Amino acid sequence: MAPAALRFLFARRGERLTTLLGLFWRSLRAEGIGPTWRRMRSYMGTVAAAAATPLPKTTTRKQTLFVAGCPGHPRRWRCEHALERLRATGRDGDVVDHPAAPLLDYVGCYERFVLQRVPHDPAVEAFVRAARALGKQVVVDVDDLVIHERYGPELPILHGYTELARELYVQQLRRIGQVLALVDHATAATEPLAAELRATFPHLRVEVVRNVASRAMVERSTQALAAAPDVAADGSVTFGYFAGTRTHNADFATVVDALAEVLRERPQARLLLVGEIDVPAPLQAFGERVRRHAAVPWPELPALLRTADVHLVPLVDARFTACKSELKWVEAALVRRPVVAAAVGPFRDCIRHRLNGWLAADAGQFAVALREAVDDPELRVRLGAAAAADVATAWSTQSATR
Repeated sequence: MAPAALRFLFARRGERLTTLLGLFWRSLRAEGIGPTWRRMRSYMGTVAAAAATPLPKTTTRKQTLFVAGCPGHPRRWRCEHALERLRATGRDGDVVDHPAAPLLDYVGCYERFVLQRVPHDPAVEAFVRAARALGKQVVVDVDDLVIHERYGPELPILHGYTELARELYVQQLRRIGQVLALVDHATAATEPLAAELRATFPHLRVEVVRNVASRAMVERSTQALAAAPDVAADGSVTFGYFAGTRTHNADFATVVDALAEVLRERPQARLLLVGEIDVPAPLQAFGERVRRHAAVPWPELPALLRTADVHLVPLVDARFTACKSELKWVEAALVRRPVVAAAVGPFRDCIRHRLNGWLAADAGQFAVALREAVDDPELRVRLGAAAAADVATAWSTQSATR
């Protein structure tokens, strides 16, 4: 704990100590010691982890600096994979983490800066103004509908939050929007999200930069093909639902009845639930045919993805979900598995119904697709292979640069 605390003290930028102390006391009064300690420990851990990443030298002269404002999967897909794609074109750059990186120190080191979900603070604003004064391009990158406080009521992640937690999350949306107001360029993971950016910030030039798989993901997915055969020898068929966060319970609820119906009709059908997802009451009756698995680090994910014969991508039909990207289709395709996806947002663009997956507009269509997936193993395999071919053509860091 001591080294992490020291890294935090030396790396902390943006938030004043008085601001953090004020938040500490507000949280203590509103929520008590337990939630307050978890909140502060999470913040300190994020900053300390960012500080553990080596910073580029200030003598660097490269094309792009990616500044990650959201750790975990967003950083990996939007910064690390983007840097790999950049390098595939013969250019170069680096990735640093906010708020540990002293951005003003690098204003002369790169021609272009990509701020991935970086919230506003005085240091960020000073950096943006200095970079623009030098003729450098500053781009804000987003991969979710976290672009303005007005979208707060639509975000399912806030359901169940305390009043203070909701206020802090919406404050973060406001701060990301303040950075968007400072720049002229933005990138978005999908066209629906790009459309929301254009509507909310009419001054922005917005480009769609889709999520693409890294070389390491492609390699691990190829290795994972041995984790399970194309068709199980015992004739069983496993549907897989891979949840990212507990917010996906609402999405999954849209297909629970359809799943229960197909599981009753097809005794060879199984269900695999991965991550933070509850087993709804209608599915508990199927006992061991419904299996749960904890989330795994991304290098282990391809092998687990391969053990599901068909992947489920149910979504509530709403503006928030329409703005989400096609990650689940890409990950499944990499291990040659098809998806049954809600006909929402970008899935309508990447999936060609019954050619490289299934699209379903409602629970009834979901049930039809699930039955077909169980009853026609040859079609299942053919759709998975077609999806894999599509991803190989345009959805990796190497192919997306061609």
